[in-house]
Amino acid sequence: MWDRTCIPRKVYQVLYPFKRHFRCAQARHFLVFCWLVVALIRAPGKGTRKGLGASRPPKLTYWTTMRMIRSGQWDAAAVIEGMAPTTLRTLPPPADGVLYLIGDSTLQAKRGRQHPLRHTKRQSEYGPYMFGCEMGLLIASWEHVRVPIAVALIDPQCRWHQNTLCRHMLQDVVPPSWVRQVMVIADASCAANATMRLIAEKQYDYVLALPRTRKFTNGKHLRDMVQHLPKSCYYRRASDKPDGRRQDYWVFLRHATLHNLGDVTMVLSKQRRNSGPKNVQSLVTNLTDVHAGAVLSIDARRWGIALTRKRAEERVAPGPEASDQGQRACDALGRFVRCGLSALGPAVWE
Repeated sequence: MWDRTCIPRKVYQVLYPFKRHFRCAQARHFLVFCWLVVALIRAPGKGTRKGLGASRPPKLTYWTTMRMIRSGQWDAAAVIEGMAPTTLRTLPPPADGVLYLIGDSTLQAKRGRQHPLRHTKRQSEYGPYMFGCEMGLLIASWEHVRVPIAVALIDPQCRWHQNTLCRHMLQDVVPPSWVRQVMVIADASCAANATMRLIAEKQYDYVLALPRTRKFTNGKHLRDMVQHLPKSCYYRRASDKPDGRRQDYWVFLRHATLHNLGDVTMVLSKQRRNSGPKNVQSLVTNLTDVHAGAVLSIDARRWGIALTRKRAEERVAPGPEASDQGQRACDALGRFVRCGLSALGPAVWE
């Protein structure tokens, strides 16, 4: 047990501006949240809820923190959205002044009772089926820093819900003063016309995975070019992963004019030269003077979404108690995830 009975002054001062989001003063949810963040930061290993006994005061029991997390008397989304801008202003800026906004979905595996937002999904045609709840996550990244900006659960019954969430997250982002360029990186499910118009209004640059249903201005589809492009048009190009490792792809670069997008640079990539059209990834960017290796290196930053989700899941993992039926289960799962993201510091250094 940790013999300290007072919250560290520095931690209390940093978290005090978010006290207004905790509405239950009788249960002292704000103080419990402060202790939970301190315990999650101090705890070695995964830092599960039951394993925090040695990192919190003796009188702060397991069920006290559980009741605080599951309670609806605090706004978890507002806490994350308030901590993110403060963290962005505090951390040292990069030398090039480029801020990467990475948006993607990730699947939170679940078992036991059927959750109202659960569904079955697989990442590719040949991949295994997975059962769980899907989350949309937006993070800000530069160099070796990842800061969670916003997170929301995706409703499988709502059509284009992920696209709508991504658009709302981008709308609420306020870049720090040191930013000279904002680069949006997202999956093909976020490349809707409304989202592209928002990116153009904010004057952001982007590198997005493009669905094959897109059309050129001459009326032809992108899938026709991917299907019938001979392999002799591809050439080998090296790209860099965020951790510095090299990854080679066979690429095809073309400057084209797409419907509702205008003049863009397209990159078709595949890992093997003899791979068929099903294994070709389509990327699009509004950057003109850029080579294929740079576009692939920027797109490789999307892996930070999975790493951030993994770190948050290790800190506060939703268990069977968050698997009840109804809207309460949806809200409880969202608070579990946001509480885990707030315990990341909230920045993640790799």
